[in-house]
Order: sequence, then C-alpha cells, then structure tokens
Amino acid sequence: MSVGARLGRAWLKHPVVAFFRHRRLITFYAQLHALIRAGIALPTAFTQLTQYAPDATMAKGLAAVARDVRGGDTLGDAMRKHGALFDDANVELIAFAEEAGRLEPISAAVVSHLEKVQAQRWQALLGALWPMYLGAGFVFVGPLLGVAQQVKTASSIGSLYLSGLFSSLGTAAVLLTVVLGAPFFIAAFGQEVAWDRLKRRLPLVSAPMRQLAASRFVLGLGLATASGMEAVRSLRLAVKATSSPSLQDELPRVEAKLRGGSTLTEAVSALGLLDRSSLGTLAVAETTGTLDATLEKLSRELQESSLRATRLLILLVTALVAGVLLVKIVSGMLGVLFGPVKQFYDAAGSGNLEN
Repeated sequence: MSVGARLGRAWLKHPVVAFFRHRRLITFYAQLHALIRAGIALPTAFTQLTQYAPDATMAKGLAAVARDVRGGDTLGDAMRKHGALFDDANVELIAFAEEAGRLEPISAAVVSHLEKVQAQRWQALLGALWPMYLGAGFVFVGPLLGVAQQVKTASSIGSLYLSGLFSSLGTAAVLLTVVLGAPFFIAAFGQEVAWDRLKRRLPLVSAPMRQLAASRFVLGLGLATASGMEAVRSLRLAVKATSSPSLQDELPRVEAKLRGGSTLTEAVSALGLLDRSSLGTLAVAETTGTLDATLEKLSRELQESSLRATRLLILLVTALVAGVLLVKIVSGMLGVLFGPVKQFYDAAGSGNLEN
C-alpha cells in the first residue's frame, strides 16, 4: 500500500474523525438494513443511498459500490475496495452475510453493535470533559501563579501573565499536535502493526481497547459459527472483525494451529485476546455445542467490561491531571508566601541586605 493510501486510511480511522463519522456510519447501515429487509435489489439500494449520502466522500464511495455491483462484483468485494470508509470489520461481516444468505439479520447486528460503540464513545467524551476543564485551568490559571511570584511593579503584571500564557499555550499546542498527529506518523512509516501491538500491552490503556476488540471478535465468531461456516474461516472473519493489525498479523500462525488439530478454544487462546475466564466459557460452549448462544452473551459481557475499563481509565486520567494542577497551585502559593522570606535570608547571607 502506498504512503498516500495509508495516510488516507489513517485519516478515516483517526479517533476524532471516526467519532464524528460514526453516526453517519450507523445511519448508512440502518438504511441498508431497511432496504435489504424490504427486498430492494442491491444496485438500486446503493443508488438510493448515494442520493442522500451525508457528505461527498460517502457519496463517492457509495456510487463506486453501486457501479461495481452492477458490473458483477459481490457486495463484499465492492465494499472491500473502500474498507476504511465503511469500516473494515463491518465490511467483512457484510461480505460473509451475503455469501451465507443472511444479509438482513447480520446487517441488523452490525447496526446494534455500532450503536453500542457510539454509546461507549459518548461516555468516554463526557468523562473526559472534567480532565479537559482541569487542563484548561492549568493553561490559563497557571501563569497567574508565576505572576504572583515574579511581579515587582503593577505595570509588569500584564506582560508577565501574557508571557506565561503564551508559554502554556505553546506547550499545550505541542502536546495536542503530537497526540493528534501520531496516527499519521505511524501510518506514514508503516508501523501500524507495531503500534497496535504496543497499545495492547500498555497498562490501563490496553484494557478498554482489548476488551472492545474481544467483543467484536466474539460477535464475528458467533455470527460465523451460527451460519455453519467452517472453523478456520470463522476464525479468520472474527480476527478481521477486530480491525486490529497486530491480530491480523498473527492470523496465519493461529490458522495453522487450528488446521493442525487444535480445538477452537486452543487456537483462540494463542491470539492472547481473551482472558482465562472467557476462554473457559468458550471451551465449555464448544464442548456442549452451545457456541451460538454463549458467544452472543459473551460479546455483550465483553462490551460492558470495555465500558467499565474506559470509565476507570478516565477516572485515573482525571486524578492525574487534578494532582498535577494541585501541585502547581500549592507550589505557587508557597512561592508567594515564602519567596520574600527566602530573598531576605539570601540577601542577609550575601551581605547585601539594605538598611
């Protein structure tokens, strides 16, 4: 894949862009599900969806899909050409659903899953408002503490505050640029697999991401096995449904393990995605032949665990930002209170104390 193509995918998958695109994605899949349920032919359905596309990018992608489907491509193949636009994981599920003749129920499951993910994102955003508020206080109030410690004349208050404010704003701008620009640097240098692997190992940060990926994995695996898909292909679809580059990189090794005679649970265990409790549940379901119902329930449980982990992460970030701001305020107040005393003793020690 070229650098330009990687950057294009990075833009569509950027957390900020994905947040604002997610509602449009839900609307698209909900409309697609309604048209499929009504028995509308796919080329006609995509032509109608194109007419009411929410933006030019989506309209262009939908028109291309409609054209390719008319040309003889399957829906899955046509959507795969624009996987980042429609979300790779969902495209894999739709492709499988078309082949298995289950487009209607699986498109409904995709809509339900996307709505749950959107709810999780909103909870994360609302939870992040307090840390953002504290960060703004750190930027705009912090310079006042420096003014209180350094001011010598009333006329210097404004210049000292502006100097401190510009310094704080510069630091905040650099941090935001690094955080928001990181996905593009990672894509430009082709390090998506390495970065994804690192994210899965970072303490605290890894928990909500790993559990969300696990819920998508279990959802894909459940839909595949319920439709009678053979085990290796079911596993491949489930891994692709996670949208995790590092897991997809490990897929050949896991498939080889399954072909070598391992059970489905043993192969899934080799991915390192599910915890021991979930693996135990999967093993019992595989033994008792209740995979369909068990995987559906397990997917819901993992998504709820992801929500709890996200809330914990936000709470810890809030505590960290509040702690840094509190230290800044306390140190500033101590500087204001004891700064003159220190200057007096320094002057006395150097013999420069004025009468």
